Amino acid sequence: MQASDFTPLIAECCGEVLDAMYFTSVFDTTHQPGLQPELTASDLAFALRFQGDVRGVFGLHLAAPMARTLAANFLGEDEDAISDEEIAEVVGELANMLCGSIVSKVEGDSKFVLSHPQPVTSPAESPLDILCSTLDTDSGPIHTWIILDPGPQLPQLSSLTPQSAVSGTQVTP
Repeated sequence: MQASDFTPLIAECCGEVLDAMYFTSVFDTTHQPGLQPELTASDLAFALRFQGDVRGVFGLHLAAPMARTLAANFLGEDEDAISDEEIAEVVGELANMLCGSIVSKVEGDSKFVLSHPQPVTSPAESPLDILCSTLDTDSGPIHTWIILDPGPQLPQLSSLTPQSAVSGTQVTP
């Protein structure tokens, strides 16, 4: 399996999760090989590993104002009433739900394991098989990436630059 095999699932799975859980519609999805657009200091980004018959890393990043809107939609609260910690938790959960939805469609009845989403300051730079996608939604763009594991070369999440999800500052390992 190659990362490009995930292409038809990105719009379908992400659209279902965003519509049902975040009350946000996906209007268009574009895919490109290689690295995602750079993050700004205020962007929130999370990545997590998936393991089963197919193994790899899934990640996403989005702008802070969009993260606040999605968190308010998800929690059913006013945007002004939501803390930065709650926003980070909701974006991490979004990464978890999107990855789980995509992987479950690929793996069908197979069992798989997802790691806990971790905040990162940059998408994975990898010479490996990577699919980058941008979901254009009514709340703004969400950038995703999937790296498939061809063997032991897959970067560990610890090799991504860790970040404090709340403050946006780098955390020293």
